[in-house]
Amino acid sequence: MFFTFLILLSFIPLFVGITLLVLFKKYKLSKVLFLLLIMVTFWQLDIAFLYADELFSEEIITFFFKLLRFGSIMITPAIFHIGYTIVQEILPDHLQKKWQNFVNLPTVLAFYGLAFLVYIVGWSDNGVSTLELIQIDSNTFYFPVYGELYWTFYFNIILFLVSVTTCLLISLNVKKKSERSFLVYFNIFSSIGYVIGTLNMFPSTKLYPSSIALLVYALSILILTSRMHLEIMNKMNKKLNEQKKFLYQVIDLNPNYIYAQDEKGRYTLMNQSYAQLMGMNIQEMLGKSDNDLRKNQIEEIHTFNQENDLFKLTEKVLIREESVTAASGEKIWVQTVKVPINLNDGSSILAVSTDITERKQYEDEIKFQAYHDSLTGLPNRRKFNEDLTNLIDSAKTGISQSAIMFLDLDRFKYINDTLGHDIGDCLLIEVSSRIENLLNSRHYSANIYRLGGDEFTILLPHYDKTESEDFANELLEQFKKGFLIDGSEYFITPSIGISIFPDDGDDANTLIKHADTAMYYVKERGKNNHQLFTSEMQSTFYRKMMIEKQLRTALEHDEFELYYQPLIDLKTNEIIAMESLLRWNNEFLGHVPPDEFISVAEETGMIIPIGQWVLKTAIQQNAKWLSEGFKPLKISINVSVRQLLDPLFVEDVKNALADAASDVNNIILEITESIAMYEYSMIEKLNNIKKLGVILSMDDFGTGYSSLSYLNKYPLDSLKIDKSFVIGMNQDDENKAIVKTIIAIAKQLDLRVIAEGVEGQEEACFLKEIGCDYGQGYYFSRPLPAREFEEKWLASVK
Repeated sequence: MFFTFLILLSFIPLFVGITLLVLFKKYKLSKVLFLLLIMVTFWQLDIAFLYADELFSEEIITFFFKLLRFGSIMITPAIFHIGYTIVQEILPDHLQKKWQNFVNLPTVLAFYGLAFLVYIVGWSDNGVSTLELIQIDSNTFYFPVYGELYWTFYFNIILFLVSVTTCLLISLNVKKKSERSFLVYFNIFSSIGYVIGTLNMFPSTKLYPSSIALLVYALSILILTSRMHLEIMNKMNKKLNEQKKFLYQVIDLNPNYIYAQDEKGRYTLMNQSYAQLMGMNIQEMLGKSDNDLRKNQIEEIHTFNQENDLFKLTEKVLIREESVTAASGEKIWVQTVKVPINLNDGSSILAVSTDITERKQYEDEIKFQAYHDSLTGLPNRRKFNEDLTNLIDSAKTGISQSAIMFLDLDRFKYINDTLGHDIGDCLLIEVSSRIENLLNSRHYSANIYRLGGDEFTILLPHYDKTESEDFANELLEQFKKGFLIDGSEYFITPSIGISIFPDDGDDANTLIKHADTAMYYVKERGKNNHQLFTSEMQSTFYRKMMIEKQLRTALEHDEFELYYQPLIDLKTNEIIAMESLLRWNNEFLGHVPPDEFISVAEETGMIIPIGQWVLKTAIQQNAKWLSEGFKPLKISINVSVRQLLDPLFVEDVKNALADAASDVNNIILEITESIAMYEYSMIEKLNNIKKLGVILSMDDFGTGYSSLSYLNKYPLDSLKIDKSFVIGMNQDDENKAIVKTIIAIAKQLDLRVIAEGVEGQEEACFLKEIGCDYGQGYYFSRPLPAREFEEKWLASVK
């Protein structure tokens, strides 16, 4: 039954091809498209026989399968043939010459020849060695098992990509829009259909994709053909509308304003809506021009003298929107479509105007919202960028300077966090109002913008350095007086950065960046001040500023990734754990080294949410590997002092463990020696963490606040020797002695010892000899992304 259905389904492309020939029989292209659809039919017949296990013997099915594979293979040269036909039949002469070097009859024959070779290979056992009977659910079908020359079929796929790409590029050169649209969409749907069809290579698809691909080919060509035919019919129908009597019967039913004028501007046709708009009746207006009728009654919908050229063109459509004052005095907006119509007795312009007043009002509102901040009503970032670009363009033609000012409110986040966002919003509104009043009273050419949050910009056209600094001082004066909100007075100060065009840059991005840099320079030096940009700020400060700025949205933009580095048992050379290491790849900064951004995260407090993400992600990844059957390994996670000082840190650890359903005994938290600065509060917190069952390790031992007393007080399980002692220690007797001493002390305190920075076999052997338990470093492996780590280290110990 299913075999019969597939047979019937296979003839759909054939019927579509016949339809195509009937509709476009004068085009050679339709014949090549018909050939393509025949190939699609053969393709589906080929698949249908694979479902005929109950009707025919395997030998018969194999024969027809190999015979009918001609269809799926020959689709490739047929597509290239279509491209060749487009070049020969549709493209103008100069484009034909451009393409004929590659798309010519010999290359078409070559494509057919290569495809035919692929087809011949399919007859041999090296091509398709046998058919395997497969049953999936209720479906039983034969599936081809390919031989040693299976690559030829992939080669045919590559040829298809070349063919469809060539055909698409040729189609884009077609001048006529309807034909170009038809051919471009044909190429797109052909690609989609072929890609779907290639899914037949997977038995789990049950060979269904070829049926879907068939429908994509057939229906897309049918729809595109119908659409193209419909466009042709529409053009024919437009000519029928020349009958004036018919127009008079229908235009009065249309609520739009419809009228027609001859070459002298005299009205030859109109509907009642247009006459009412003009405040006259139809009979008064027919046969008269606008000059005859205009008596200061109306601002006319059109200006006829500006459109005389329309009569000289054919198939020209003029669409525009314009403001109209009706006879009633009401101002409305209309969208007018004007088409020149050439008749036997002369030419006319037919116009249809649609009332779009409500839409324009809505668009104006949307435009205002798009270019203004919803809270303060100030122009927003988009408007600022446009105005700055325009200012630079106009300033380049003169010799005057202009200033760009960045203003950021100091400690505004503290106000939001302590007093609430409602108070913060009110404060932003008051600040905006006060600055606007200053501009309106003394600085008429200046404009203020709110970029977002507590960031504002001000453009100062024709202001030099001295004038911009004077203005900045005026701004600072405005903030000396408090802001009254709900009966309470609040004080806040700004940090202001200034860049000057063209001294500090001659393009928008550079000027913005430099003003931003100068503003952050002020914040670094006590806030509540202003600063002109200087080149000395650029190299070091801008880098740090950008790291801080981009770091604030790194989690939101999913820019962090954990890499994993194995910890190796030096006695057995087996992996016993891995350390999770944070990596950051930013769109603007690229790969940022951890030693650059970790310190910034610590300073700004962003280490808290980042650390939470690292903790949760690392534990979840380890739990995932365990659930997938890999050998249980411990995972080491770095924790900063700032995280440990967070009152909620212990709860964060509990939640991360609970969410991942992870074995707590597999989790190692690495802490640094700097916790010694918070000795008493830290001991209690570490004990609470230890009660959870988590393993604690001292990281980078020997570089910070090293003290034997601290090792006794803290509930540690292991310590890690800092890599600065391990790297190259074979050439440094002093470092060797330090490493030996640390290991001896650790053994006395019953602590496991890890040496990081192992980069050579000599170091690994020496560490093993002196009793070091574990090693970590590039000698064993560099840090790897999760997938690479899994393939290299976990798959072998599963």
